[in-house]
Amino acid sequence: MKILIKIIIVCILFFSTNSNAQSQQKIEMRIDSIGNAKLTVSMTMNAQQWQVWNSNYGNNPSALKRDIERSMPAYFLDDFKLDKDDMNRSFNLSLNAYGVCEINKRGKWIVDTDQKNAQLTELTENKYMLVSSPIEYSGNLQQTFIIELPNDAKNIKVDKDAYGKSVFEFDMDAPTSSFNFVQLSGILLLVIGGTWFGKNTISKKKL
Repeated sequence: MKILIKIIIVCILFFSTNSNAQSQQKIEMRIDSIGNAKLTVSMTMNAQQWQVWNSNYGNNPSALKRDIERSMPAYFLDDFKLDKDDMNRSFNLSLNAYGVCEINKRGKWIVDTDQKNAQLTELTENKYMLVSSPIEYSGNLQQTFIIELPNDAKNIKVDKDAYGKSVFEFDMDAPTSSFNFVQLSGILLLVIGGTWFGKNTISKKKL
């Protein structure tokens, strides 16, 4: 969930922490069978927060997309979509993130919560909830995380990393080579097509 934390930091970067009204933020991460994730961040704000956020990001979605990409250079992100509800002062941001899960040396799949002693509630066999109130926002922000692991995930357990932070660990078949081959084939076709176009252009100029 480190990737979620970074997105959240960007989304709430300009919020005022002096307001007494508490804001609600919901973050959902749905992980597929090859370790990629569909992320959804939704939030409601008070009038002051909405005005500030709207002036920085709400009215300029490209700035939000740019800042999120800058904060996570190690990930490939796409399919950004921002929906606003001015009447209720809320937004819904969705995007895809590739390579969110890692496979450790023991062949276990890992999802890092980036929190020590995370209080996780099991909603279903592969879906968990975590409620948090970051101290840097003086209790004025409540975050609800929903982490949905793949249906293919087996032997799911919550463990700790070397820093004492809670991590999900589970078994799942490694991604097949066909997925990467399809991506590689697409890249090769683009390269070949570009080379072919360049040669034709040069040939026509010579004529």
